[in-house]
Amino acid sequence: MNIAQLYDTAIADADSLIDRLGVRDELVQNDTLCLQVPSNERYDQVKTELSELGELISESEVNGRLIAVFELHRRLKSSGWSVSFVELPQPKTGTEAEGVRHLQFVTRTGIESFRAKFPRLDFDDRGNARNRLLEIAEDGAVVRFHDKNMGAVIALETMG
Repeated sequence: MNIAQLYDTAIADADSLIDRLGVRDELVQNDTLCLQVPSNERYDQVKTELSELGELISESEVNGRLIAVFELHRRLKSSGWSVSFVELPQPKTGTEAEGVRHLQFVTRTGIESFRAKFPRLDFDDRGNARNRLLEIAEDGAVVRFHDKNMGAVIALETMG
């Protein structure tokens, strides 16, 4: 799996979607690239590949499946953005195609303030109390917005 190529394609699509949504000025960074794989065997293989690119900072069960988070040794950069975390969940159904699931962006303000600024947008609520996420999927691009960097989210989760 060539993570850099996947990121190049995904961030270009996400960047275009961000422009269409009109939210660019409210974003401070792209912090997370979320991958998806079709099998638990492939999950283990990609986890090994990612361990060469970064440090596994979290692997915990969420809704019955493991989700691994890696902090990259060197950020991936493309289209004026850079990403430092890669999230890898085990597959839900085994029918997922391999590739990018979504990109997460940190908002300038709290997530409710962000939502209130864009009442015309139809966000899907995701995440949990510690990491509320708003998602929009359009034309193959999936972007999620949250108000905490993935590193801060992991720190909150490990503190209990």
